[in-house]
Amino acid sequence: MKLSMLKARFLLLIVTANISFGCSDISSQQAIVFFENPQFLEQEEDLLIALEDINSYKNLSEFLHNQNWINSFLIKKSPLKPLEIFIESKEPKYIWQEKFYLDENLSKFLYFEEHPDLLHLNTPIELVAEWLKVEKQFYEVTEGFNLKISSVTYTEAEGWYFKTRNNIRINMGSDLSYKIFEKLSLTLKYIFEKNLTPSIIDLRYKDGAALNYGK
Repeated sequence: MKLSMLKARFLLLIVTANISFGCSDISSQQAIVFFENPQFLEQEEDLLIALEDINSYKNLSEFLHNQNWINSFLIKKSPLKPLEIFIESKEPKYIWQEKFYLDENLSKFLYFEEHPDLLHLNTPIELVAEWLKVEKQFYEVTEGFNLKISSVTYTEAEGWYFKTRNNIRINMGSDLSYKIFEKLSLTLKYIFEKNLTPSIIDLRYKDGAALNYGK
């Protein structure tokens, strides 16, 4: 495809379509690319360069279909007009293992540090769903004390632990039960009433919590 390319970003509601145009040559066709709900991903920029080397509608459709960060796309062909390509990018919701994004359906695509403030999940992929079940509860209790969870980690040795944006580590143990949730609520209430500033809150103790003030 020989592109004199314009890049536009509009908020559109489009219907997913996968259109086969056969093998018609488009080596001299101009194209305009529209990103619906742009996520400002590096892949979006790379795609504009890669399209320069595509020379048929069939290849174009296959190329777009193979981009795992694209949720849906539409190719619109009109006589005597530039080819129009509408692309809906997947919306990153989490950063997983510092290498990939996950969207709301836990679909995985590469992370290039465009959105570092998303929640970082450092867990086996099979445990992500377990976190999703309790995410809202833990957000509500921490945000009630102006704390923002920045990362969630699970290891065999330590179980679950969170880190907040103000560098508090909260050790939860091997499961995210309602009992742990209640203990976290009471502990946060206590430390804020007493104006305490622990660096670690350890909830793995049977009879209460331990507070650590070291760095």
